[in-house]
Amino acid sequence: MKHLILITGLLMLFAPNMHAGWFFDDPPPPLPDLGPEYRAKISKLEEQMSEQQANADRWKIATGSLACGALLLFVIGTALGAKTRQYYDGTTRLGRTVPTAAPAAPNGARHHVGETGQSDRRQTMAA
Repeated sequence: MKHLILITGLLMLFAPNMHAGWFFDDPPPPLPDLGPEYRAKISKLEEQMSEQQANADRWKIATGSLACGALLLFVIGTALGAKTRQYYDGTTRLGRTVPTAAPAAPNGARHHVGETGQSDRRQTMAA
């Protein structure tokens, strides 16, 4: 890697100065005047180009506004989704959060998820 940097530096140091680009040393000669019909065509084309530019500018404004609106809706949707998820996690008993207190059975056992009632519980030593 050191050699590559050294070679590149030496080439740039000893390379002759180049005249980059398409620039002329002296300005080109002026174009000949071809008549009034060509001037009318040129002015008509310039008018069409200015109309197209104005139309393109309106489309740029419309698409920019649409993009900003989509970004705003994305942020609002993300915030609502996070709040909904937080609420859902707080109200379900999946072990992620502290569950709400369930009424204790007479023998001190608690009702577990998936159990329907007292009939499917084993009696504990406390009973």
